[in-house]
Order: sequence, then structure tokens, then C-alpha cells
Amino acid sequence: MEKPYRGTVRTIAPYALRLETDIGVVSVLSNTNCLHPFSITVNSTKPFTETDLFEGETVLLRDEQLLFGESELVIDVSQATDIELSVDVMRTLFLPLDLNLRIRHLLRVIEGGAGTHPLCALVTETRMDSTCESVRKLLPALHEAVYEQELDACRSAGAALAGYGNGLTPDSDDLLEGYFAGYAALSMALGRTRERVRAMTREIAAAAAEHTNDISAALLLQAGEGLVNEDVFRLLLSLFSDVPYRTLTADAARVARSVAPSGVNLLVGICLAVMNQYIPAKTV
Repeated sequence: MEKPYRGTVRTIAPYALRLETDIGVVSVLSNTNCLHPFSITVNSTKPFTETDLFEGETVLLRDEQLLFGESELVIDVSQATDIELSVDVMRTLFLPLDLNLRIRHLLRVIEGGAGTHPLCALVTETRMDSTCESVRKLLPALHEAVYEQELDACRSAGAALAGYGNGLTPDSDDLLEGYFAGYAALSMALGRTRERVRAMTREIAAAAAEHTNDISAALLLQAGEGLVNEDVFRLLLSLFSDVPYRTLTADAARVARSVAPSGVNLLVGICLAVMNQYIPAKTV
């Protein structure tokens, strides 16, 4: 490694560490098969909350090792494999003739979380709570801004939608991340200009990041750059292809099972992007 990177431990969860570093927020994940952008997966026999780590502790990435202040914990990353998680590398995407049916399979998975995840009602027939109703009223502005490719309107929509819901990453932020992923993949399948698509998602993400917590802001900015986690990556490849429906459903279910309620909110965002930004060509 050419130079060491320094940072601090931001949050500690049983199977996830959030590190604030010179290159942004980096996650160290264990007990998972799903890689995230700017993350490292490790095999750990003990939850991070049962180690001697503490929030605010210094961290140093040097000589292919993560060293944590005075902690006994040392993580070897010398055998790590680089994996690209950008929508930009999805060169095989195309617009399937049965896209509407494929979206229905995603909706069925979302319906499985109805009643427990507040934003499900945006795409299902279930009852809305106050958070969902607030988000619903703001969505038309987002749809229109993206469809018309108006950057000022995109910034306004992103700022307005951020921060609704509870948890480390608010529900509406998760939805926006899914929206970016769905719109970027749809645009790739339609052959749209990547630069214009990225300009809009960056603007929305940057504006939203100013109106939410620091951790969620970092994830939004990554999503605005077209970065997705490994499960969403696999799902987008299945959605814009001709793989069997059972494969698509399994991939959607895997996303839904990710950290609750983030996974279901991501699915809601993907569906909203595709349903509101894809206008079938009219026959003349």
C-alpha cells in the first residue's frame, strides 16, 4: 500500500463498524455475504460490540492491516479482492418486453413487508401512516424534476425528501438510494447518456445529504455516484434481463432481508423510479 489512511471509529454495531476516513465513510462488515460500496467484509467470531473498541477511537490502514488505537483487534486485508459495485459496469442491461411483469414480482416481495415497513404503501394498496403520507406528497416533484432533467428542481426535490423516518438511515433516504439505482439501471438499458443521469443523481444526493444525519448522508452521496450494494447489483442485473422470474424474485427477497427496513425501502425506490421514469414508445 502506497500510503496509510487514517480515521476514527464512528459507530459500532454487532456486525458492522463505520469508520470516518480520509476517503469517506468506510464500513467493516462481518457475518454477511453482501458487500457494500466502500466496505470490507471480514470473518469474525466475535461481535464488534464485544471487543474493546470504542467510538472515537483512532484507526489506521497500513501495511494491508486495519489497526485500532490501543485495541487488540487487528484486521488483515491483504487477501481482499476488489469488486466493482457501480451501475456503470452493467453493460449487458437491456429493456425486457415483460418489464411490467418483472416489476410486479418486485411488488409482491414488497407486499410481504406491508404493515411493518412504512413506505410500502407508496406502491401497494395498504394504509399510509403520517411519514408515508408526507413522502407521498413530495414524490411528484422528484418524478417531474428527473423526467424533465431540471437540475435546480432536482436539488429542491432531494432537499425536501431527506430525513423522513427513524433509524440510522431514515426511510426516505433509503428510498432515494433505491430510486438512484433504479433510474441509473433503467437509463443504461435505454442507452441514455450516463453523464446526464449522474449529474442529476449527484445533485439530488448532495441536496438530500445536507438534511439528514452524517452516516445517511455518506451513503446517499455514494448512491448518487451510481454505487450500490452487492445484493442490489444482482437484482438490477436480473430486472433488466430475461432471467427466470424465480431468480428475480429470489434476488428481490435477498434485498428485502437486508437491514430492516432499509432493504424494503430500497425496493420501493427502485420500483418508483422504473414506474415513473419509463414511458413506452408510442406507435405512430
